Amino acid sequence: MMTLEAGATEHQTQMAKHAPHSTPAAVINSSNSNTPEKTIEAELVWKGISSSFMLPFEQWKDDLPWYKRWSASVNLGYPLVETPATLPANATTGPSNQNLTASLSLKYSIIGNWFVSATAYHYFDSELQQPWNPDFTYVFGYSDWRPYTFSLLYSNYGGNRFNPSSEVKHTEFSQGTWSLGWKFPITKPFVDWLSFTDEGAIGCQVDYNYTPEYFDLESVEYKTQHQTFSLGCKYSIVGNWYANATVFYYLDSSQKQPWNPDFTYGFGYFDWHPGTVTVQYNNYSGNRWNSADRGPETGRFKDGSISVSYSFKF
Repeated sequence: MMTLEAGATEHQTQMAKHAPHSTPAAVINSSNSNTPEKTIEAELVWKGISSSFMLPFEQWKDDLPWYKRWSASVNLGYPLVETPATLPANATTGPSNQNLTASLSLKYSIIGNWFVSATAYHYFDSELQQPWNPDFTYVFGYSDWRPYTFSLLYSNYGGNRFNPSSEVKHTEFSQGTWSLGWKFPITKPFVDWLSFTDEGAIGCQVDYNYTPEYFDLESVEYKTQHQTFSLGCKYSIVGNWYANATVFYYLDSSQKQPWNPDFTYGFGYFDWHPGTVTVQYNNYSGNRWNSADRGPETGRFKDGSISVSYSFKF
């Protein structure tokens, strides 16, 4: 996991395991075969929308006890290049960290699909840790992997510190990002045109992202109301192998910083089951449609990183 630009969220770009699940054909075609496909899909859309943000209190009696609601993962992140960036000392957001890291993530499922999670980091080369490279990050909100559901997340990947100096806080809550999203699958016949395997499936998510306060490099000060729209899709190629990408639209192009991408991408092997290993390549650097617009040391394939993680439950 790495520090991201303002306006990006963990479920969109940082970890493929938070990307929208591709929807199996069995889910779309699970209704009566005599029912018109348009009617079936309309029912699935309404079911997804109407079930979003539910608080199933009745499940608490029959559901898992609180101590079994925890899940976790350990991660090793290896950057393809290690290049320290130079930004003003007061910056708490900046380029993706280019430092070998180890991290531990904990997630607690509160009720239904409401959750809170946090990640702690260890930097193998402490001298490369920048002010915006966090000691810890945190996310909370609602996210359901099922198609046609809404999500609402708050995420903070800024320069959070366990032991801050007198001029730095543990965390700047206003510099986190709120994201309202909606998941949907790519259905037939479009998925057949886009997939090159029989098992291929594509799930997408559109998000509105709002960051109350962000660091502006040109003015060297903090500004307000950073806003983007994003569209991310995950293509399940075969088995647990996948590729994903997210594109961003900035409502105010002047808010885009050198490390803010036009798009991000990744690929690898991901298994959501506990006790499994995931291997990924991800690139969250300042990728640009026009390579001439890239910031220094950003937007190249080698500016991405490889991560290996192991997930488990208590």
